[in-house]
Amino acid sequence: MTRTLALLLAAATLPAVPVVAQPAPAASAQTYAPLFAAEVDRAKRDVDASIRAGVNVPVPKDPGGGFTHEQHKRNYRTIFEGGQLYRLTGERRYLDHVRDLLLAYADLYPGLGPHPAAANQVPGRLFWQSLNDSVFLVNAVQGYGAIRDALAPADRKRIDDNVIRPMARFLSDGSPEVIGRIHNHATWACAGVGLAGYLLGDRDLVDKALKGLDKSGKTGFLRQLDLLFSPDGYYAEGPYYQRYALQPFVVFAAAIDANEPERRIFEYRDGIVLKAVRTAIDVTHDGFFLPLNDAMRDKSLRTEELYHAVAIAYGATKDPAFLSIAGWQGHTVLTPAGETVATELAAGKQKPWPFASRLLGDGPDGKQGALVLLRSKADASGPLLVAKNSVQGMGHGHFDRLNWLYYDETGAVVTDYGAARFLNVEAKRGGRYLPENDSWASATVAHNTLVVDEQSHFAGDWKAGEKVPTRQLAAALDGPTRYSIAEIAGAYKDVTFRRALLMLEVDGLANPLILDILRGTGGGRHRYDLPLHFSGHIIDSDIAFDRKLAERPVLGKANGYQHLWVDGEGTKAGKARLTWMQGSRFYSYHMAPPAGTRFIVTESGANDPEFNLRREPALIQRVDGAADATFVSLLEPHGEYDASAETTVASSARVTALEHRREGDAALVLITLIDGSRIAVVVADDVAAAAKHSVTVDGRALAWTGPVGRFDLARTGAKK
Repeated sequence: MTRTLALLLAAATLPAVPVVAQPAPAASAQTYAPLFAAEVDRAKRDVDASIRAGVNVPVPKDPGGGFTHEQHKRNYRTIFEGGQLYRLTGERRYLDHVRDLLLAYADLYPGLGPHPAAANQVPGRLFWQSLNDSVFLVNAVQGYGAIRDALAPADRKRIDDNVIRPMARFLSDGSPEVIGRIHNHATWACAGVGLAGYLLGDRDLVDKALKGLDKSGKTGFLRQLDLLFSPDGYYAEGPYYQRYALQPFVVFAAAIDANEPERRIFEYRDGIVLKAVRTAIDVTHDGFFLPLNDAMRDKSLRTEELYHAVAIAYGATKDPAFLSIAGWQGHTVLTPAGETVATELAAGKQKPWPFASRLLGDGPDGKQGALVLLRSKADASGPLLVAKNSVQGMGHGHFDRLNWLYYDETGAVVTDYGAARFLNVEAKRGGRYLPENDSWASATVAHNTLVVDEQSHFAGDWKAGEKVPTRQLAAALDGPTRYSIAEIAGAYKDVTFRRALLMLEVDGLANPLILDILRGTGGGRHRYDLPLHFSGHIIDSDIAFDRKLAERPVLGKANGYQHLWVDGEGTKAGKARLTWMQGSRFYSYHMAPPAGTRFIVTESGANDPEFNLRREPALIQRVDGAADATFVSLLEPHGEYDASAETTVASSARVTALEHRREGDAALVLITLIDGSRIAVVVADDVAAAAKHSVTVDGRALAWTGPVGRFDLARTGAKK
């Protein structure tokens, strides 16, 4: 790599990181935009503290959350930030400290073997899993690249030959079982190896990162772009890991664009890298990622991965909506792209992010199911209905086909547990995934979808699940009746089930109603359970529950049931209701269940000797001995509670009746409100957009085209 090219790249605004050697900048008292100035000040505090503490590069010993683990994480952040501060300020002390850290690693790294705390993942050298070594290298290369040209030749050679190159070799040729996967671990490895290759001028490393160890293109970074994202930019493992994988994808893409612009990497596969950034923002509510599959509920757009992603995406597109996200984040990155974001945000160039309903196809071809997001407002925190009709999600996927969630201004209302893990908390099994992640969090009963005979989908075998797509049959993303209809055959040997989820806007109601029609059909007789996991405190119910006050029985023995305490059981003929309160709002869950349904109120946390599980409520509708079963439910948000004023408004449900019956080839649902108005919703078995249907209600013929018809029985005409 010539010095001229190095200078050009150092001056570029698109590359998110310095990926080649750079000359030392002249010291200056430059004034930065507020967002970038805050990052510079924060980095100075952190790096100055590290300088005062001195170089600390311990022999690796601890698992996640332990001292040596956390110290090596602090060190790669210091290397990254110190390098950027030297690039920005020219202050020699930052160069010296980064150099000294890297020279200490040059002494340590060549003598390291597999990490002593290795568990169920491929061990790294510095960390218990090689994934973290890859993250170290991605950060270290960026920091080192900012000081490399200013080092004495002997120091540069020691760091090149004893740290950067051997780490890259370990993560490539030394770890074929990692870098050769189609998986986020491999993405981080490819990014680290490729960045190192560009920095060192090592074409062999770059080609292995891009096209796999054999350079055939069957694996490697480009193949990961082909297989890990759908054409809509939805990531195979779900939103949480989309967030985590974005940083290596965007950082390495920026480096590719800087070093090999002829590849046009940001146009590759119809712009898949930038689509992935946009989709990552869309799969959030109020800034927090939807906790689908293995996921931590507290992860939001305020993470290092998204700071990089937003800055790089803005540099590549100049879309001012990215600036509004950066403003919400309140952070950016210490790179030219981050500085540009801060400058243009300060100039007031931002525009609101266009949150809207979306159907995100799943699978490399986009035809293996979908994640459907139905929003009634262009608002990050407004009502959001999520239909998880996606494929398995590989090893991080949960057994929850046709699961659903609901959010509004109070937060998560109909919930997903996410993962059973305390990330980097050493006392909780070294911060790794806990046993309860398999026994509870990924089990079907831990989700809001159909469970047959107390078994998880695909008998809890994710590899079997990976072979069976979900069928996204129909969807409507706009209008007063938004919906998703999907079907899965194969989750159980002889049961197929279809689910229609509808968001209904109703005149006079402040919040949309959520209608759920789930029909299971199969051979033989089965136990059908339909759980609803919700957030809030139960207020009342018209079900006469037999409360389990003297003892707290456990619901079952396996497949997640062993983790559910039974708090009450009851039956009720006809429509049933459970009302709870969350925050300032009430929620009534109305049910028109199959005959003979039992209702079971449960709480998670049974058989949990290490206190690893959160205690969360659920309501299960149970039908025994049925071949087929149709569950019709309606979620009604209503009312307001003001704790400050000590006032309550509309705490009782507005829906007074919910009826369901089959009308030929369609499911008919009648909703009656407290003012006597009635709404008819009809969902046809034939989901063809041009198919014509009709039913008769109260002597009135109702006709419509397409899968769903909606009618106000007090007026003529249909809403679609």
